[in-house]
Amino acid sequence: TRGETGYPMVDAGMRELYETGWMMQNVRMITASFLTEYLNINWVEGERWFHSTLVDADTAINSMMWQNAGRSGIDQWNFVMSPENGAQDPS
Repeated sequence: TRGETGYPMVDAGMRELYETGWMMQNVRMITASFLTEYLNINWVEGERWFHSTLVDADTAINSMMWQNAGRSGIDQWNFVMSPENGAQDPS
């Protein structure tokens, strides 16, 4: 929540979200991928925190995005987004 992961893009996004209640969609995806794939945090935890922090929180969209990031949604991501440059890693 404090943006202290050591990955500048993730850290900046988390600080922006915490301070303003906003985060760009592409940074949301990178952050979600980082939390679920790199930190092995269950997508439900990310969804809860983002939903309570986002000014523009939308239950359906936020839940769907986090389910997809956690590879349990109907439109599961078949990639991992790099926390360093936002590139899609097909692994």
